[in-house]
Amino acid sequence: MSSFTNTRNIIRSFAAVIAGIWAYFLIVAPMMSQQNYVEVAVDKSQTIGIGFTVAALVVGTVWVFLVKRSLTSEHCNISEFKASNLLL
Repeated sequence: MSSFTNTRNIIRSFAAVIAGIWAYFLIVAPMMSQQNYVEVAVDKSQTIGIGFTVAALVVGTVWVFLVKRSLTSEHCNISEFKASNLLL
């Protein structure tokens, strides 16, 4: 099964994306700024971090839903799975 259609891989990948988002906003961004560390971390997390997290959750959820729907439909055989089947 392709890693694009493996639910476990999809969830782990989006969890890594979300962890990377928060690592950037809580560690990297404040270190690169001349402002107070805590202020930058709180500001970036509230303004951008939450939005990126929600976007990643939505995209990941839709992806898992479409893959599960496509793999369980009668029209799709796992051995013949193609990305175009997601657009049914």
